[in-house]
Parts: sequence; structure tokens; C-alpha cells
Amino acid sequence: MPDPFKPPFSGKKLNYSHRDFYYYMKKLLLKHMTGLLCLLLLCICAAGCTDQSQPSAVASAGDTVQVDYKGYLDDGEVFDSSIEKGKPLEFVIGGGRMIPGFDAAVVGMTVGENKTVRLFPEEAYGERDENNVLIFNKSEFPENFTFEIGQLVPLQSYQGVIELPIIAINESDVIIDTNHHLAGKTLNFDIELISITPADA
Repeated sequence: MPDPFKPPFSGKKLNYSHRDFYYYMKKLLLKHMTGLLCLLLLCICAAGCTDQSQPSAVASAGDTVQVDYKGYLDDGEVFDSSIEKGKPLEFVIGGGRMIPGFDAAVVGMTVGENKTVRLFPEEAYGERDENNVLIFNKSEFPENFTFEIGQLVPLQSYQGVIELPIIAINESDVIIDTNHHLAGKTLNFDIELISITPADA
């Protein structure tokens, strides 16, 4: 029987079995690579056509949130800052703890978002009310009480005991201002939303 691997011409003998195996493996590899590339393209298309991302949580009324903030007046004077206190402020939106404009500013924010707001008195501590300036006779104070302008006097309110400053003194009376010290002022806040705990969590 003739040798099937013997070339029909004279010269150097070629190893046809190795050559055929090489081409077979090359063809098989290309086939699998083509299949893998097609599968990869399908995955890319599917990922691009289908948005798997979850929408970011948005702060709304009733949610418990944590914020970092800095409050300052138009002249740049800082009157309050959670950063200086070393921890975020936590409160329930619409729970009555915050001034109305601050509550409204946080609604609609997402975690990590920063916002600067300017609040007029009606959105903050209201206008000054001269009816909130009270006159007390000195006889109502302890005998050893020192009367000085700016001295804080503890008074009972619906919020509990609060300390309010003496703004004027005469021979017989002491005048105390019960208005909030930021009443009548426009306030600015830089706010960053740190976290949201939904009301139904």
C-alpha cells in the first residue's frame, strides 16, 4: 500500500500529520473565539439597552436625615456650624424641629448633594416683635443677682427653661428680649446631605 503521507514529487518529505493538526486546531480556536466575541457583544448590547441602576433616594417629608451645614449672615459671620461641632445634625423633615426654610431646602436632595440657600426672616425665625420685649421689676430677682447688660436670665417657656439676655437696666426694672437672637435677619446655609432613612424604613 502506498504511503499516504508521501508527496507525489521528489524532494524533502513534509510531515502532513503535524500540518493538518495545526490547521485543525487553528480553525477550532477561531471558531470558539468567534463564538465568544459574539456572546460578549450580546452582553454589551444588553447592558446598554437595559438600565440596571437603582434610582438615588430623594429626601422627602417624614424622612430622618443627617446633614452637615454652616449658617452665616450676609456679612459672613458664622452663627452655627455642624462641622465645628464635629458631627452631622439629625432631624425628621417636617417634624417641627427646624425652621421652615431649612426643612424645605433639604426636601428633594440626594445623598452627597450640596446646596446653598438664602432664607428671609419669614422662612427662618420671623421678624422681631417688640411685644416680645418684657419688663421685670428687680424685686422679682434673687437678692444676690448681678444685673448686667447681656446677662442671661433663665425663663420658663413652652419649650422648657430658656436663657434670654438682659438688653436694658434702669433703677427699678430689667428689660429682657424674648425674640430669637436671629429674628429679623436673613440667613444663609451651606448644606450637604449625609444620609436618608425613609419614613417607612
